[in-house]
Amino acid sequence: MTLRSEGWSVQPSFSPHGPTSPVTLLLDDAGFTQLAGQPAVAWQTPWSEVAQLRLVRRRRGTTIVMLVAGTLYQWRRDGALGPEESTELAALLGAHGGREAPRLRRAGALVVALVVTLASFGGYFASLASPARATSSAQLRALEAVNLNAGDVSSTWGASDSVNSSALQLILTPPGEVLTLTTDTTAPPADSPYALAAFHFQRCLGVSNVDDRVFGQAGQEPLYQVASPIFSSSSFGGVQVESVAQYYPNLADVAADQSEMSRGDFSRCFVEAEADELVGASGSLTPDLRGATVLSLHPFVKGWVRAASEAVSLPLAGLAHVDLVIVVEVSGHYEVTLAALVGSLSSARATLANLVNAQMLRVTSTPASAA
Repeated sequence: MTLRSEGWSVQPSFSPHGPTSPVTLLLDDAGFTQLAGQPAVAWQTPWSEVAQLRLVRRRRGTTIVMLVAGTLYQWRRDGALGPEESTELAALLGAHGGREAPRLRRAGALVVALVVTLASFGGYFASLASPARATSSAQLRALEAVNLNAGDVSSTWGASDSVNSSALQLILTPPGEVLTLTTDTTAPPADSPYALAAFHFQRCLGVSNVDDRVFGQAGQEPLYQVASPIFSSSSFGGVQVESVAQYYPNLADVAADQSEMSRGDFSRCFVEAEADELVGASGSLTPDLRGATVLSLHPFVKGWVRAASEAVSLPLAGLAHVDLVIVVEVSGHYEVTLAALVGSLSSARATLANLVNAQMLRVTSTPASAA
């Protein structure tokens, strides 16, 4: 089978300052060829050199993600493909180890990047994400203000809106992106990193899938979800941090989520499940991490916060030994997840506590009428 597909763009470029659009893809049983720019420059890659091949088909467009020679590349094409071309593309990629991302659950992270999920506050009977309509609503402005911002970190830290800038994109919503979420009932494959993480979490917490509001069928949808940029520094052996904030119009939904997340083992079970998903999406087949440490990172600001860390190894992302830190904050209409990858957690602990305090202060002080 051979497929020629036009109208793509690629990030990053295949050579320094090389063309990123327009891109034509030629795919056959031997490999794929990219024709980029005008006049076209060709790059040929055999399937044997491709890893982490993923396909994402959405109403807004189609995304192909693959790892080649240690670099993560992402091809995008706006708008839906024709039925025949879409079917042929899925078949060709699937024949060479490609996996198609399931429809989003309400955490909304299966949009781009390495097409796995946030695993925060929502079941897989969940969501199809789309960019939020242009709005000046107080709800959305308040939600965006809850997230981490440049004022929360030192001026020496960097900030990025690139989906390829951090391994956190294995589990988080694309940085800077605002999503509205609508119901979709497509479940993820049983062997997907998300499904394995869900199994770990539900086994650990002792909750059935049908009753689970975090990974399972009982999860509810936020009205809006927005992610911060990814902030990073070389301090503390390297640190990357991002937050994702969600707004729920119905306070009962937040209360029900908080009830499940208030169970004693939640923070430990949650970070272990997220670490499973992170490691599984980065190449390991069946991780089952069980070494979580519960953290206290909010000594100054009162509010509902749960935090824990888990040691992970992500060699394909250049991170041999790091800690994944997950912090969940809840107040009023808001549910917020802060995630960090850090080389030396003991050195970074005070800084992470300051970030949690700054964010929790905004979460708890934003009036419901403004949101």
